[in-house]
Parts: sequence; C-alpha cells; structure tokens
Amino acid sequence: MKRAIRLRADADRKARRYAVLLQSAMAAGDAAALVCNELNQVYNQDISTETILVHTVLENAFQETIQNLLADSAPGEEAVLLVTVPNANGGVALAANSLLD
Repeated sequence: MKRAIRLRADADRKARRYAVLLQSAMAAGDAAALVCNELNQVYNQDISTETILVHTVLENAFQETIQNLLADSAPGEEAVLLVTVPNANGGVALAANSLLD
C-alpha cells in the first residue's frame, strides 16, 4: 500500500512539474512571437513567428486549461472514487500478494 501511494505521489509530482514546464514553454513561445514580429516590421521580412506545434498549443488554449487544472487541485489531492466491493470470500483474510504488500 505504501508503495502504491508513493508511486501515485511521484506521478502527481511529475505531472505538476511538466505542466509548469509546459506553461513556461508556451510563455516563451509568446515572447518569441513578439520578437519575431518586431524583427519582421523593422527589417520588412516575413519570418514565421511560431512553429506548428506552438501555434496549435496556443490556438487550442492549452495554457488556460493547464492553469485551471493546476489551480483546481492541490498537490497529492486524491480523486474520490466510490467503489462497491463484493464480499466474495466470506470475510477470510486474503493471501499475501507481492504487488499489494
């Protein structure tokens, strides 16, 4: 049980870290687009301001979605799942299982 909780906490920590990194990357993409626009105007050029990936991410409002997801949850917050488990063994103790111990 401790191992499962530790693995879940590690996954939560990684997801939060990557979400913050993705937010930073999107902000950097916005900043780069502004610089490219300024250079295009100064030198009368037509340099692309975004890559296809950055454009897709920014157009689909991923940044706002990620901010909302991070704001709506606390680190380590648990999802509440109601599961009905039938008593199929008559209350007898279960055998040891290396995955669950």
